[in-house]
Amino acid sequence: MKKEMTHAARAELADAIRDRYGAAAGKDKRRILEEFIAATGYHEKSAIRVLNSLPTPRQRQSRQRLSLYDEAVRGALANKGGPPALPGRQ
Repeated sequence: MKKEMTHAARAELADAIRDRYGAAAGKDKRRILEEFIAATGYHEKSAIRVLNSLPTPRQRQSRQRLSLYDEAVRGALANKGGPPALPGRQ
């Protein structure tokens, strides 16, 4: 049974191998590439693209949404209380 690596683990492995892969030549580069493919499960072209690229730090983007309601509406909703009673329920 083969376990898949998480995205973070693949990125960490790529960061560790990237410098060695870039400095290698010929058969050594091919051996490193085949080891990376075996470990991550990437296709060959994708693995080459990952190892030749610069590491890009990923940060979550937070969206700043504008409020749909003004203060008066928010105050009225807050004073309303809980959710409305459903028919047939007590």
